[in-house]
Amino acid sequence: MKFGRILAAVAAVFAIASTAFAAETIKVGGLWDLTGVTADVGKPFAEGVQDAIAYTNEKGGINGKKIELINVDYAYKIPQANATYKKFVEQDKVVMINGWGTGDTEALKDIISKDKIPYFSASYSGHLTDPTKTPYNFFVGASYSDQIRGFLQYVKKDFKGKGAPKVAFIYPNHGFGKAPIEAGRQYAKELGIELVHEEVIPASFQDVTSNLLNMQKKAPDYAYVQTTVSWCAVLLKDAKKLGIKTKFFLGNYGMTEALPLLAKDAAEGVYGMATHAPYGANVPGMKLLIDWNKKHPSKDALDTVYVRGWSYGLVWAEGLRIADKNKQLNGEGVKKALETLKNFDTGGLVPPITYTATDHRPTTKTTIYVIKGGKMTKVEDVETPRKKEWLGL
Repeated sequence: MKFGRILAAVAAVFAIASTAFAAETIKVGGLWDLTGVTADVGKPFAEGVQDAIAYTNEKGGINGKKIELINVDYAYKIPQANATYKKFVEQDKVVMINGWGTGDTEALKDIISKDKIPYFSASYSGHLTDPTKTPYNFFVGASYSDQIRGFLQYVKKDFKGKGAPKVAFIYPNHGFGKAPIEAGRQYAKELGIELVHEEVIPASFQDVTSNLLNMQKKAPDYAYVQTTVSWCAVLLKDAKKLGIKTKFFLGNYGMTEALPLLAKDAAEGVYGMATHAPYGANVPGMKLLIDWNKKHPSKDALDTVYVRGWSYGLVWAEGLRIADKNKQLNGEGVKKALETLKNFDTGGLVPPITYTATDHRPTTKTTIYVIKGGKMTKVEDVETPRKKEWLGL
């Protein structure tokens, strides 16, 4: 009997300790593409988020509570994303989720709203910014739509030829590829820019010369490419072989430090939109990343996509911090906390972030870069109008 009482007492102590530990841990889901068709940018993004949370925990966590980031590679497969989301919510009981792709995020948006789980995707689809339709969706940086609008604003100013400038859009036929296209069509028309061609390319490929020849027939002055960096590199090398003179612009998952490494001299003179600072940029928040990586030198790539992930971690950790302070550390409380962020500053890693209960566009500002001497070189900042009719487009 005495031994039985000792066992019971020990079990009670462990139960109390376990409960206390659980109370001091905030569970967050992490859905990444580490092995799928967007793994070229998926891996550095995931590492950036993970490092930001490790840093946050090292500095005391969320008012003393540690963030437990539950990491899953879904390989850019929507059925796997659906299954993982269900596990996060039903088994892991997460407070929020950091997700990845456009296709899976948009497929999940209705259940996210129903479950009231704040969901930060690495998709910048403008469709996710209207709280009347997607009240629990967030991201950190200018939308794909505002990026393509920024490109068109630059075209309007840059073009020196006769008549209207001619542009082409190049994109794969999936959620990420198509996300900004309608916004681009509408804004080109508004600006008096002639959209002469749209070329749909595969999600992955070894050669796109036939696609580029289709585009070349329409002789666009500029072409906007909405795909990730490894596929942009293949496309640019094919364009160089064909002698195409069109000025290429890339979206924020194409314009990274990896581009000149992959495309070599075919990247030279190529423009692109950047939502986050390149790694090592002269901004106040960069010192923290550099110091962290000196202490933890284990990353495959340190680039603007890594900076993007780090910025995400800083932003949503601040939402958790406010919600916890308000004693509302649940889905609804975190959403409300995020909607109080106004010009949240990451030290220049991304333009200041603001969310409100009526507008989840975090910023409409992007930066245009050009590859010059094999490096990302800043051209100028561009900010598009925050028009009410563009919310959710």
